[in-house]
Parts: sequence; structure tokens; C-alpha cells
Amino acid sequence: MSNTILTPDVIAKEALMVLENNLVMAGLVHRDYSKEFVSVGDTITVRKPAKFIAKNFTGTVSAQDITESSVVVKMDRFRDITVNISSKEMSLDLKDFSEQIVVPAMQAIAQAVDQDIMAVGLEGASKTITSSASPTDLSDLAAIGKYFDSKAVPIYDRRLVLNPDHKYKYAALDNLSNVSYAGSSETLRNSEIGKIYTMDTFMSQNAPTFDSSTAGTATAFKVTGTAGATSVSLSSVTATSGTVKTGDAFIVDGYMYRFAEDKTASSGSVSSVAIDQPLHADLTAEDAVLIKAPNSLAFHKNGIALVTRQLELPQGASKAAITSANGLSVRVVFGYDQATKTDKISFDVIYGIKILDQNMVAKLVG
Repeated sequence: MSNTILTPDVIAKEALMVLENNLVMAGLVHRDYSKEFVSVGDTITVRKPAKFIAKNFTGTVSAQDITESSVVVKMDRFRDITVNISSKEMSLDLKDFSEQIVVPAMQAIAQAVDQDIMAVGLEGASKTITSSASPTDLSDLAAIGKYFDSKAVPIYDRRLVLNPDHKYKYAALDNLSNVSYAGSSETLRNSEIGKIYTMDTFMSQNAPTFDSSTAGTATAFKVTGTAGATSVSLSSVTATSGTVKTGDAFIVDGYMYRFAEDKTASSGSVSSVAIDQPLHADLTAEDAVLIKAPNSLAFHKNGIALVTRQLELPQGASKAAITSANGLSVRVVFGYDQATKTDKISFDVIYGIKILDQNMVAKLVG
């Protein structure tokens, strides 16, 4: 098949379809999208869903205005994958090109989007439920439902996204796996939990835990670093001689990072410790949320917003396309690097994430 089929527009449409099929969290939260173009760092005013009060009718109605509050969201999450390509890749048909390049690229971006939503939710959750070490029933999950009830969170559109460790911990209980108790064999046969204590239940491999064999002993610290740096310094470490281990995760300013080396604090500080990716912004003694155990996230759809917009087409690129559908947008750009004599293709997306109502977000930890 001729390589003329591989135009930016065709590839962008394929990329968008693959991205949508690989997202979990993005399909469960409130979405805000328009076709306006934005740049990295722009702020967007997003309308929050309206709320009404059901009043007693005593003979005359009391009309309520549709009052929608708003919240400002910074479009600061710019995810890019740029790949070197040759005439060999460009000679593939769309199916093979998608399998070799588009699918792996979009899976990586989908993972980043879902991880970002999880990070913002876990950092901003108003309630923490501690998971039992060896649960004998579903009381941990019931506690989440009870909390949402106490905060008058609407029952419809409640979601619970479980870390794999949590999913199989609770799925193995008789309450779910014993057909005589559960009334169905779906959990036992297909590991499908379904709705439990008012929450539609899902599993995400992007729900974080620590990757080290044994988590570090530090229980709290503050993070300082420079945008783009691959190391940070830690202060106010608890305990003062606490340790951090390679693979330990932490969330700061809504972004999750992992340590790339072991370090031990001295007098409550670590002068420099490597992290797994460049720091997103300048940080000065920002409190970190430590991920020292499996974390799962419970929320109402209107508790967290994913805000997406379109990136502008680069004026210097002769081959580029943007495709949007269902509140998602992907930009594809072909380029040529004269210095290395290499053709490149890039896939990128821009988005922002915001907690709309902290009372609608809780986490299960342990």
C-alpha cells in the first residue's frame, strides 16, 4: 500500500481512537472541552455543574436561578512523544504503522493522563480511609460510601477506581467471590466487582503504589527543585534520619514522581536526590504526599474535572493535523531535523486537571 495514505490527518484520527480506547480515569470524571486554541500555561475558566435546592411546595413555587459558579484551570499539562522515523516506517500501511508507532505512543500518553488525574485526586482528597491489612469484610469500602452519604454527594455517578492490590484483596473475600453471598460469579470468574456500596467500581493499573521492595522510612517531607531538573532536595524530613528508596513515589503540586536512587536524610534534609523525570515547575518547600502503600481513589464524576483544548498548528510545519472528538484532541506533526538528517513524527496533547469539590473525593490507602 502506498505511503501516501500516511498523512498527518489520517494518523491523527487513528491516534485519537487509540488514545480514547486506552483511557480509564478520563472517562469517569467531569469533562470540559471546546475547540479554542491554547498554549502551555494558559488559564481557562471552567463552569462547575449547577446545584439546586429541592424546596417544600406550599402553594406557590419559589423559582431558582441557574447559578453556575466557575473555577480557573491552568493548562499546564503538555504531553509529547516524538519518534524518529525512516522511509521503512513510512512505507507501512496504516494498520502496521499503528501497531508499531501509534498504539505504543498513545498508550504512554493515556497512562500519563490517567496518572495525572489520580495524582490530583489523591493529593486533594478530603477523606482518607485506611485499608485493613487483612480484611475479612467490605467495611473499608462501606466507609467510603458512608462518607459520601454524610456529605450529601449524589448517589448517581459515584466511582471507585481500585489499585490492583486493593481489587484482588477485596475480590477474594466471600462477600464478592462466594456466589451464595454475592449472587453472581462475575467477581470469581472475570474479576468484575461491579457496583458496591453505591459506587461503580473499576480497576486501574495507574493507581499508584511504591515500586521498591521495601518502602523508605520517611513519613513526610517538603520538596524544593528547579523546573526541568532531574533531582530535588528534601527538607522537614520525618524522621530526621528517614530514608527514601528507589521506586518510592510522591505527589507534589498534582504531579507524581518516583525516586531514582536511595538516600538517607541528615538532620531532616536531603541535599539532592534523583527523580524519574524532569520536574514540571520551580518548587520551594512544597509539601509532598507520600505513596508508601497501594492507593485507590473514590469520587463523584463532578468532583474532578479534566479540561482539554486544542494545540495550535505550528506555523513552521508543512505537515500537521489536529483531530478532536468526544472531548479529546490530538496533534500530529511531521518534521525534519537538518542537523541529524532525520525525519520525526510527534504526538502531543494539552490538558488541565482541577478538583471541583473536595467533599466528592476520598481515597483508600494501605
